[in-house]
Amino acid sequence: MPLPGQGPVPTGQLYNELTAVNRRAFVPRLFVQMYFSTPTLFYLMGGAQKAAGGLSQVTIPVQGQSMVQGQFTGYGGGFNSPVVTPGVQNLQFPLLYWVVPIPLPFGETVIQATDREISLLKARMNDAYAVTMQNMAGLTFTNNTLNSLLPNSFYDAFDNGTNVAVYGGVNRTAPGNTSLQGQALAASAFSTTTGNTVATTGFTRAAMSNAMIKITDAAGGEAPTMCVMNPADFATLNTDFIGTEQIFIRPGQVETMATKVRASFPNLNVAGVPVYADHFVPKGTAWWVNSKYTNMYISEDAAFDFSGFYSLVPIGQIGQQGVMILGYNIITAKPVANAVMTGIGAPAF
Repeated sequence: MPLPGQGPVPTGQLYNELTAVNRRAFVPRLFVQMYFSTPTLFYLMGGAQKAAGGLSQVTIPVQGQSMVQGQFTGYGGGFNSPVVTPGVQNLQFPLLYWVVPIPLPFGETVIQATDREISLLKARMNDAYAVTMQNMAGLTFTNNTLNSLLPNSFYDAFDNGTNVAVYGGVNRTAPGNTSLQGQALAASAFSTTTGNTVATTGFTRAAMSNAMIKITDAAGGEAPTMCVMNPADFATLNTDFIGTEQIFIRPGQVETMATKVRASFPNLNVAGVPVYADHFVPKGTAWWVNSKYTNMYISEDAAFDFSGFYSLVPIGQIGQQGVMILGYNIITAKPVANAVMTGIGAPAF
């Protein structure tokens, strides 16, 4: 709809007349004005594993305690008879199914058959993928355990049993199952400035380094492979890096308008662990992930599959409807190798 009274466009009858006889400039592309990027989901999908089969499509055998015992012996070489100690059990996970119905009304198919500028069907198909990505990205960092139709997430995978006791069908708080507990850490414990409180600490290089060392030790000496946080918290940590940033000038170099000076950092590195921002991470939280044990599993039979269009005539409508289907889950085989750091306050924005 043209805007009357804007620029040289008149109002009233003159506007109505011009509207009736003049075309408008039209950009034949649809510009999507919503949605956020999600690097975490990009990494997960890039290394996704295939899954298929019947019930509990993903089954992971894990060892949670020693299965043999050792002892010192003397000159005669005697030793006690071995005791059979069960130490292996299965973590079992289902694939969860996400569907996106896609309508194709009768009138639209006729009107858009020719002379269309933007295909609404193509826009819907593209939006089905985008909506799926946004949904998956948000659920990656939230507690989904109250709804059995939702997938597992970093929240329950990395929990130490305080909030989510059962993971993969195993009670991680039961005797002998402590190895299935992730690392839930209070950020205030890693403040390096006496007198700071959680509300004003924020992320610092020293606190993050101390946390990373603690996480690595508790995981048996294996460091996480990445850390992700909310952009606001990332900005707070970035500010701590900027405070020590230096710019060196080469002697004799001519400075012009074209001379580039690099300031700030698009991503950070703490003790060898890359740290990046993701919009979907809740503020005040940092997730330390070991990608060796944490994977997305996608169904071989329902991996962004489209059902095809089916007639709606049986229900009294002239039109068609199709469904995009995805089966997936996000699982860690070694919770103790991952951590969630909570309680950080005072984000940058």
